[in-house]
Amino acid sequence: MVVAVKYLLLVVTFITPYMRRKIPREVFLFSLSYFSTMATTLYSDSTSLSNASARFSTEPGLLLLRPSRGIKPYICIPSGMYALVSRHGADEVYRDKVTGRSSIVWPPGIHMAPPWVKISALVTQQTIVLDLPVKACKTRDNVTLNIDVALAFRIMGNAEYGEDPELVRKFVYELKPRGLEQQLRDAQDEAVRGLARSLKHTEIYGIRSGNYTDKMRQMLGSIVDPNVDLEGLKEGHRDETLVGECDEVDREAARSATSEGIDVTEYMKQRLNKQFMPQGVEILSIMIQSCTLPQDISNQMEEKTKVISLNAQQRMYHQNNMQNTRMEEEIVTLMQTFEEQRVQEESSGREMINEEKVKLDDAKAEAVKSQAVIVEEGIARIQKLKAESALEVQRITSRKDESISAMKLEAQREAANLHASTKLEVERKIAQAFIAAAKNRAEASRLLARAEGITAPMLHHKNVHETKLKHIQVCRALANADNMILCDSDDVDANVIVIADSILADAGNRLSRSSVLAELSLMNKVTRGMFDDERVSVVHEAVNGHHRQITNGHNDY
Repeated sequence: MVVAVKYLLLVVTFITPYMRRKIPREVFLFSLSYFSTMATTLYSDSTSLSNASARFSTEPGLLLLRPSRGIKPYICIPSGMYALVSRHGADEVYRDKVTGRSSIVWPPGIHMAPPWVKISALVTQQTIVLDLPVKACKTRDNVTLNIDVALAFRIMGNAEYGEDPELVRKFVYELKPRGLEQQLRDAQDEAVRGLARSLKHTEIYGIRSGNYTDKMRQMLGSIVDPNVDLEGLKEGHRDETLVGECDEVDREAARSATSEGIDVTEYMKQRLNKQFMPQGVEILSIMIQSCTLPQDISNQMEEKTKVISLNAQQRMYHQNNMQNTRMEEEIVTLMQTFEEQRVQEESSGREMINEEKVKLDDAKAEAVKSQAVIVEEGIARIQKLKAESALEVQRITSRKDESISAMKLEAQREAANLHASTKLEVERKIAQAFIAAAKNRAEASRLLARAEGITAPMLHHKNVHETKLKHIQVCRALANADNMILCDSDDVDANVIVIADSILADAGNRLSRSSVLAELSLMNKVTRGMFDDERVSVVHEAVNGHHRQITNGHNDY
């Protein structure tokens, strides 16, 4: 059982980081004492700042480092350790510019500093597990044995826990790793030897198991089943067949030794904390890991255990046989009882079936009667509902007609009101439109008159210009006309003669309507006595010439 619990703690603590974050600090320290590399001595060393974290992680007994200083204009303090800084050999106090607080321990990070300011000491903040074996211890019955004790501690000075940072300087300059180791060994040796002298060799294993029973169960919580007995010492889960019934004295002695081992380790822890806390060291846990007896005494105890186990095996064998016989007898008795109960149940079941059949027949007859009554009542209820429905339909129809009539009257009245209001609104809108139109026409007339008054001179000049253009166009058309005759006289008679002569000349030997009209005009003027003698001779000459041309033309044809 102890081996199984040890392997369980190994898996929970180291293989599964998620579980490691959730288990208590004491359980983690306890598992370190079994499976991690414990420190056998405490020491300090000098190294470069770059590998300080690696050395603290890989060297379990390293508490103090004194790193060298380069020529860089800054110092870099790693996380997870206390740092003391010195200037020309004297400690330099760190002052926070935000909060104004000062501390001898510098926080991690990069700090600008000249070359004469350096990190004088780096102290780890890790929990250190120190192995302190005590050899050649004498028991009360003068048996020599070896006891292996592990002690877990840490260096104090973390301001986040409310501790004084000056404790780090006390540890560095006053206690030191070698002094701490020597004092721890002396105190452990004295306490363990005193514990061994108070016990017999048969009780010595009790102090080893003291840290694995109830105390470890409280720390493990739900990781280990609370019903599992870690060392077979819990009264409620002891198998008397395996332990034996005749060794109660030994069990009492073991209980007493276990209690004394727990008390002694707790007492040693309190005494060491009282001694070392003022110097900056806190003892977290003291664990008695193993007790080694001489080989002959171990063999005697092993033989005794074998004899007890053999006797327990024989008792278990006899108890098993007796229990099997008792169980077979009980099985036969139970089978007979079950058979009698089965027969009785079958008889009572048949009686119950007959009773239920009678009840079923009565229920069927009652159901038929009830069905006839229900049918008659249903017919009557249906007729009544039909009559009530017809009456209700008639009432609803009457109310509907009244409502329709009222709604029609209301609709007509509303329509008349809407028509009147609509007509009034239309007339009002028309009147407003007429008024607006009249205003607009008046405004348009005013604007037009104003525009005409402004543009009247311009229009006059425009009309004069257009008249001149038309005159030019007429003159151009007259100039281009082939039938146009220009005269330099205002005399009408002279103009008639000229026009008629031109028409007759153009006509030639052709007889046309124009030539006839020209001749008639000339003859008319002559007959009316409008021409003088000279003009009359000219007219006759023209007419005669035209006639000759016509006659010559006819002859040629």
